[in-house]
Amino acid sequence: MTRIWALITAVAGVASLGTVVAFQSLEPVAAAKECGAGEAVIRFELARSVDTLNQIFGAADSACRAKVIAAVDAVNTLDVRVFIPAYTTFAAIAALFLSGGRLSSPALAAVAVALLACVTDYVETLSLLAYTPALAPSADQLATSANAAWTKFAALGLNGLCLAAICFSADARRPILGALLCLLAIGVGMMAVDLKWIWVQSLAFFAAWTPLLVMSARAAVTGR
Repeated sequence: MTRIWALITAVAGVASLGTVVAFQSLEPVAAAKECGAGEAVIRFELARSVDTLNQIFGAADSACRAKVIAAVDAVNTLDVRVFIPAYTTFAAIAALFLSGGRLSSPALAAVAVALLACVTDYVETLSLLAYTPALAPSADQLATSANAAWTKFAALGLNGLCLAAICFSADARRPILGALLCLLAIGVGMMAVDLKWIWVQSLAFFAAWTPLLVMSARAAVTGR
């Protein structure tokens, strides 16, 4: 049974990683590169004021505004259709893979917070898609999407800690992977302190999830 959990984790991980690569390959994203749209999606998720939206997308008469809106919409559409279900499956089923299918407290907690991240991500992303192209959300609407986004990130950080707890347990004994999974919470925490650390959060997810993907793929092939 562990091999099945490993296979599902690996497939979901590949789908997640492939979607991240696909984000950068979307035509609207490529067209908006000169407008500095690199971190626009995350900053849009966390925006709480019209001033912040103008900083992200440019003024209403800006040549870049339509391009950045199109790029963000393209990413968010793919997010809803593929990325959210893929990473949710990866983060949740990884708990069963690492625990050998045992429904331990850390494993159950990891699944629960992964599902919380999924729900709040859908609330956030569907809200963002509703804001565009008019891009005139109220303060209350921005508060809803921003709070959902922060809840998502916090839940994924907690998921990392729960998976790390499984790795540190006597049954799993994967201390190096456990330490890497703790980086999720650290990256999210640094971004919460200052948004200039968005890149650290992104790097933390790559550093934590890639080894987990590799390990699950290996287990799916070898059965060990």
